Amino acid sequence: MKTLAIIGFGPRGLYALENLLLGLSKSNSTVKIVIFEGSETLGSGHVWNEDQPDSNWINITERALSGIEKRPKIKYGNVIVKGFPSYHLWCNFSLQPSENDTFPPRNKLGRYLNERYDSIEKSLGNLDTFNIINAEVQSIDYSENDTLILRTHTESWTCDDVVLTIGHQTTELSDQIKAWKSHAKTKTNVSVFENPYPVSNFNAIKNTTDLTIGIRGFGLGMIDVMRYLVINDFGNFKVVDDATLETVYYKVKNQNLTLVPFSLDGLPLVPKPLNQNIDNWFKPTHKELDYFKAEIEAVAHTKKEVNSIDFLIEPIATIASRIFIDLKEKAVAHQFTTKKLEAIIVKWLKDDDFQHELLQNENIPTEKLIQTYIDMALGEIPISLDFCIGQVWRHCQPTLYTAFSHANLDSKIIKKVIDLDERSKRYSYGPPIESMQQVLALVDAKVLNLGFVTDPDIKLEPNGWKLTNTENQSVHCSIMINSILDAPKLLEINTDLVKNLLQNDLIQPIHSELGIETSEDGYVVTPNDKPNVPIAVLGRLAKGSVIGVDAILECFGQRIEDWAKAYVAKLEN
Repeated sequence: MKTLAIIGFGPRGLYALENLLLGLSKSNSTVKIVIFEGSETLGSGHVWNEDQPDSNWINITERALSGIEKRPKIKYGNVIVKGFPSYHLWCNFSLQPSENDTFPPRNKLGRYLNERYDSIEKSLGNLDTFNIINAEVQSIDYSENDTLILRTHTESWTCDDVVLTIGHQTTELSDQIKAWKSHAKTKTNVSVFENPYPVSNFNAIKNTTDLTIGIRGFGLGMIDVMRYLVINDFGNFKVVDDATLETVYYKVKNQNLTLVPFSLDGLPLVPKPLNQNIDNWFKPTHKELDYFKAEIEAVAHTKKEVNSIDFLIEPIATIASRIFIDLKEKAVAHQFTTKKLEAIIVKWLKDDDFQHELLQNENIPTEKLIQTYIDMALGEIPISLDFCIGQVWRHCQPTLYTAFSHANLDSKIIKKVIDLDERSKRYSYGPPIESMQQVLALVDAKVLNLGFVTDPDIKLEPNGWKLTNTENQSVHCSIMINSILDAPKLLEINTDLVKNLLQNDLIQPIHSELGIETSEDGYVVTPNDKPNVPIAVLGRLAKGSVIGVDAILECFGQRIEDWAKAYVAKLEN
């Protein structure tokens, strides 16, 4: 009997197992399945761990989680794995299009994922051919008899195939953070936190008084850190207007806490629309999405030589210009034709420094800019062209991720597409309106200081760090928190398993700044002078071969299904 190892068991590992079982049941086959997962919670992984605090919110509308569909009943060998409901059915989700979208805590989805896995283990747990190893794999070797040898710190296993579904991996620290850590080591009451998660790492400082904390990054990680630190014994948030989600931060006693976020560009996240009705303003038609898909595939999956990403930018401009014109009085007033609008959109997508009267002026105070984008997301003021493009991009993303993955293009072009998608995420992966209202509430309460948000000068000093802005104002911080998650750059990852795979030439990057090169069925593409190895990679580490690796819905998508089909087909040959 063949043995398959699943390494990493968050949502992708769970869906991989489900599709494997479905495929094996159809072919009336069985294999030995060994799951390796270092954390205690199977199915959820670290990101969706059900033990995390309520202050870590889902960043996709609960409405959009309709993509997590039910699992059918599976007959595998002599056992029956019961079906499991969709996420929406599981939590009795119901929302009218005019009602505010919901963004529950991440632990809620974590509970769903854990329960979904537990329902499998109840059926398979007693089988000799189903094993859970609560440990991290340190190395994989490929032996001469075509088997793989997996080693943890204490034991080793032999298997015929491996599917890697591991998520976020640590990378080498930047020179800046290395210098900060070295500085903090020699000081008392000075500290550096190199990761934003788990936020429970900040328990020691959460209820401390008279603190000024610098937060590196001004994105989603910063919001999670911010919210965890300020919902404490000294104060909390209260929504004072259900229609706009306007929020105040009330203090029950004085903490004298100041949070000082900063990033290279200092630009704030753009919140998602308030509800489905407003979100639908930006929704392309099915015909437009089909056109978008066809335009990308016509280039990405042929042998065409391309030197730009116009094949992506131009169809987005076509769709976004139509939608912007159809907004009529809901948009910033203008007299531009469709063609002229398309040209403006193309320029902005190619150059984020491009300025135009239809684009939001972002050179205004940060607090005012946040309020402006909140008002757009509420539908209370005219929509700027950049806000419109960002929301249209979000609706197009699933199609882009499907159409462009495993593109037959030069890796430099693939990198440009990914870079543009990353740039779009300030809008398309934006937070709930309430999160940005909380940012403003903390500014009003003088807990959050946005005066240093744009690339301050940072100098080491005996009691921590001195941040200086362009107006020559300074602030002193005794604690630094890095809230930026590492990008999945394969060559910078420092975990034992990935370094081992690279050293053994079992994997290679698709681009020096991207992830592992894989085929359409998820299996790694090995160097030309090396034999093909039975290792598949699904998810974040394959960034470049696939895109959209950070989306929860992609964990329940076509790529995992394609791998399972390919694996079962290989068994039958």
